Amino acid sequence: MVSYDLLTGKERWVHTDSTRFQTILAGIGPRATPTVDESRVCTYGAQGHLNCLDLETGRKIWGHRTLAESDVPDHGISCSPLLYDGAAIVSVGGQNNALVAFEAETGEVRWRGGDSDAGYSSPAVSRISGRKQILIFNDGQLAAHDVGNGSLLWSEPWPNGPECVAQPIVLPGDRVFLSTGYGIGSTLFRVTHAGRRWERSVLWETPRMKLKFSNAVVHEGLIYGLDDGILACLDPATGKRQWKGGRYGHGQILLVGDRILVQAESGELVLVEADASRHREVARHPALSDKTWNNPALAAPYLPVRNHREAICFKLAFEPSPQASAFRTGTRSARSAARVASQHERDPTMNTAARVDASEAIGTWAAVSIR
Repeated sequence: MVSYDLLTGKERWVHTDSTRFQTILAGIGPRATPTVDESRVCTYGAQGHLNCLDLETGRKIWGHRTLAESDVPDHGISCSPLLYDGAAIVSVGGQNNALVAFEAETGEVRWRGGDSDAGYSSPAVSRISGRKQILIFNDGQLAAHDVGNGSLLWSEPWPNGPECVAQPIVLPGDRVFLSTGYGIGSTLFRVTHAGRRWERSVLWETPRMKLKFSNAVVHEGLIYGLDDGILACLDPATGKRQWKGGRYGHGQILLVGDRILVQAESGELVLVEADASRHREVARHPALSDKTWNNPALAAPYLPVRNHREAICFKLAFEPSPQASAFRTGTRSARSAARVASQHERDPTMNTAARVDASEAIGTWAAVSIR
């Protein structure tokens, strides 16, 4: 775990564990995103090292090797920790161990729940049928756990087992959208609750949106996501696809106002209108120079992006005009940043921080080599 200064790219602190995880398909290192609160950062490594660190110094507050009680999934632990109600909640896997909550202050176990093996998705809190619950896609099923004690409320089986990533989206009317790749597609079902019984009813199923390992977003009642690498728009009222366009590979997307920010697998950043009627790109920018599976992180106006080789932070121009492009005049900045990162790999002693003219739309960036 490395902390960098947002504006300069200078390394602030480093925390290391004596472990290494590598697969042929997915490469070396961790898969999960760190989770931050006001004073702590919680990390979950590919081999199950769960750490709570001081946000300012990187000092280890507590840690657990969670997989002492279960096996490492084929592609490594990929669950990003959920910090909720004073607990750090992660997917572990095993009998009464599918989901485990640790006290955020001390690391003591607060509760355990569920019997499924771990998958590659992350827990999230939602309110369904008037009740808060934690949703997690684990070994071939979507499960809902009680937020207070972790007990299993309900589960919905999924056809292609554990070898997929699926982040559910809860829509108005107690509807839940779930999608995976590998030829499966999407399902929308409604969850109802009466007494102690939880029921699910399928509203529609479609093969026209297959999210492989990226999230969908919802804007003005429509679902947008990468259907095997091509951006698609789906109407949740009917399950019908509105349009499909652009080839972005296995990238990631963020909703920014009325636009979709696409981090393409190629490393490019692309802005697309969140438009119900058509696919329309607003701008493209050559940000990173190699395969990119990582999610971008937007803290407006700053946009850090990274892959396994380099990290760059852009300062975006947010303008009131709906036709204005956040990527205007920024090409030189990103290309220079990529060169700096490449040079740093050859000479790790060089200063990697740099700054371009503040009048440019992308005014501040930093390039650093990834440990």
